[in-house]
Amino acid sequence: MKKIYMAILLATLCPSLLALTPSDFKWELAKEKNGIKIFKAPQHKETGIVPIKAQTILGHPMPRILSILATTERKKEWIPNLEEAFLVAQKSKYERVEYTRYDSPWPFNDRTFVITTKGRYNEKDNTLFIDIQSSEHPGAPLNPKYVRGRTYIGSIYMKGLTKETTFFEITLLTDFKGNIPAWIINIVQASWPFKMFTNLKKQLEKDDIKIWPEFQSYNP
Repeated sequence: MKKIYMAILLATLCPSLLALTPSDFKWELAKEKNGIKIFKAPQHKETGIVPIKAQTILGHPMPRILSILATTERKKEWIPNLEEAFLVAQKSKYERVEYTRYDSPWPFNDRTFVITTKGRYNEKDNTLFIDIQSSEHPGAPLNPKYVRGRTYIGSIYMKGLTKETTFFEITLLTDFKGNIPAWIINIVQASWPFKMFTNLKKQLEKDDIKIWPEFQSYNP
């Protein structure tokens, strides 16, 4: 009953946040460099956060990219400011829960996130859409030293273009919560996608990437 009550309360307080999807924002190109496009949308009224979207074409097949995304223990190698990450629960091939902790500069405390991802693969056009959203799970630690951030909406969209190229897009509306002002969050997040994509491209080039068998068929 307590969980049901909290869900109803959250829906009452934040109905527009729960209903939002990436297509609800009006995007415009903010920056383009090294084959990476960064888009911005108007500031979200309820949170003060500016949503972010970034696109690029990766010179690698979808199975390799998916294997990197699914290897939680190596995400520190390419996700900016990530200090800790582990898999909380693997519900199915397309659904998992992960815990992450990000370094925050003094005087702010580190931020933690508990994220559920759900994938939907379309074999006909070889596309994969991954929903990203904050959630709760008893297996995720709640440390009083850290502040629990929240990703209200997020997604990763991939389309295999050829056997060696993949279109890749990420969209996020994330609040660091706590005492970090929205304007600081917006400055940090404006450059985060570019750093992440640059690191991901380097990660894809590494020789020790193991391709997960369940992703082998995700290629035209």
